[in-house]
Amino acid sequence: MGEKGIFSQGFDPERNPSDKAMNSKGGYANNSEGSPVMKPEKDSGEKTNETECGFPARSGNWEAWKDTMGDPNYGKPLKHRDSRRALHHDYCGKGFYLITATTFPGSLPLSIIPSLPAEELKKNEMVLPQLSDLGCCIRKEIVEIPLHHPELKIIRFVIMPDHIHIVVQVKERLQRKLGRELAGFFGACSKHQIALRGGELQTLFSPFNDRIIYNYTQLDRAIKYVGDNPRRLIIKREFPDLFKRYLHLEIAGHEYAAYGNIFLLRGIYLLPVRIHRKWSEEEFRDYEEKCRLEISKGAIPISPAIHKAEKKIIKMALDSGSRVILLTDQGFEARFKPKGRNFDLCAEGRLLLLAPWPENFGRKSTSGYTEFHKMNDLAQAISSIPAGSRLLLKR
Repeated sequence: MGEKGIFSQGFDPERNPSDKAMNSKGGYANNSEGSPVMKPEKDSGEKTNETECGFPARSGNWEAWKDTMGDPNYGKPLKHRDSRRALHHDYCGKGFYLITATTFPGSLPLSIIPSLPAEELKKNEMVLPQLSDLGCCIRKEIVEIPLHHPELKIIRFVIMPDHIHIVVQVKERLQRKLGRELAGFFGACSKHQIALRGGELQTLFSPFNDRIIYNYTQLDRAIKYVGDNPRRLIIKREFPDLFKRYLHLEIAGHEYAAYGNIFLLRGIYLLPVRIHRKWSEEEFRDYEEKCRLEISKGAIPISPAIHKAEKKIIKMALDSGSRVILLTDQGFEARFKPKGRNFDLCAEGRLLLLAPWPENFGRKSTSGYTEFHKMNDLAQAISSIPAGSRLLLKR
């Protein structure tokens, strides 16, 4: 192995002086042991299709957007490589991106994530990946991207065993699309693997996925997500059954995909949470109090949590330590990972996600009233089945 670990990239002491990083021996490294988060530069140039802070406008390039309407692939789920670009977006313009690239099967490992007890892990205390020789080369290439492309700024990155995440800012308009600008970086990474293992030319990374970042809230989430990657992997390794994807699960005659603690379906009392929009404020309050009492007795709420009052009840249940089952209109891809609080709820065994339309993945929600109404009916149907009869995997 190469270096003991990197602070990929470290927490910014000006953002949060209490942020720390866990080193490879299980201790915590201070900010001086790693490079701080690079602060994004404010946009002071002439505006084209960007907001005043340099983020791309959500409307994007309208002419390019119109061109996508005739694309036979428009609106279809992403392919397994997750690399299709947003055809309406100007990839030469200023903006921010979360870049993710996964190594091809059989590639050399980029790093090792140390085995640490999950109970010792805390948010904002970052575990340092131990870089392999190849990982050290990849780190050098990432750091040097701005030397070859001054228009780009690396905000933060992490090198995981089989993939990398990079938060990058496009400070000035590019001559070529972002993917073309990064082609040299990915080519250099492949050459390093060849130099280390020998043999014929083999591409290291599969085509990368970009997530367009539209505002500072999304940027902050992306930075935190990158920093939290090693901790999340350790927790998934320690509790694999709580981060498992299930396909072809039949409940009440309907097929689902599921993710999380599947055994929540065996709960004795599942409480369907469903709000009617025509209720008065008093009816809302009475229903909320009724749900609170049932949850305090051990009921597991099940709901798509669409209405703000339903969301409030689900939040109340989670804040009180309850377990929940949530229905979602999107399925789960092979590399699906729950986001934000949902990840920690999975680690605690307190969350099950159910997708009644498993084939709907890799896209934003396009459901309307009919689909939401159907999910509420499905939640009601699931809760009405005896606990011992709910789980059935189709062959």
